[in-house]
Amino acid sequence: MPSDPASLQPAERHTQAPIPPPITEPLQYPKYLYFAYGSNLSPSQMKLRCRVNPTHSATPLAIATLPQWRWLICEAGYANVLPPPGLRVANQDSETAHKIPVSGSEDAVYGVLYQMDLGDERILDGYEGVDTDAAGAGAGDGVPVSIRPRVQGDGSYNKWFVEADVGTWLDGAEGVRAGLENGEGKVPVLVYVDENCVKLAGPKFEYIARMNRAIRESLDLGVPAGWVEDVMRKFIPRE
Repeated sequence: MPSDPASLQPAERHTQAPIPPPITEPLQYPKYLYFAYGSNLSPSQMKLRCRVNPTHSATPLAIATLPQWRWLICEAGYANVLPPPGLRVANQDSETAHKIPVSGSEDAVYGVLYQMDLGDERILDGYEGVDTDAAGAGAGDGVPVSIRPRVQGDGSYNKWFVEADVGTWLDGAEGVRAGLENGEGKVPVLVYVDENCVKLAGPKFEYIARMNRAIRESLDLGVPAGWVEDVMRKFIPRE
């Protein structure tokens, strides 16, 4: 089983557990939070993945939404999100993508926010199969470079930087809230987006258990049960 994320095929990158090299540099926190919407909704999984500073990076800070985004299981067998009209590139603006239904009555994607150390973010890039050598995105791609700094390239997911609406701050998030919230309940977030896979599909078998754990733990944190039933349970069967 390959242990280097860069050597994995796109569909495999989500199922393997790459072993990161030891990182001894000082802890660093970016000026944005990580918006988890798939199996990383589970703090338990985040603790296993974040090797640099798991106590900090895997602590859930808030429940938030991406308005007018859409949640799906794509043909790769994993969770994905579709940006709203006006922020779509390539396959995201295809007839196939237009078949993705609105995500619940709220027309939004719910997620859990974490503040990851930059070392842990690099580890997560490996799990998500980010092509760190991909070319920079051009102004003609239709999405601001501030939101989408690079093209997806050969990666399974790309890194997007947008604003999320915070619904509930969790215990212990006071310092982060004071430093990042803009006064209107919005915070800058990192979202991993697969720009290529936008076809509705079922989950890979191994993903079902991880998503059920993610659902259980996110419900305990405050993700609305009605939204989970209306959106996620259309794709993720109960165990």
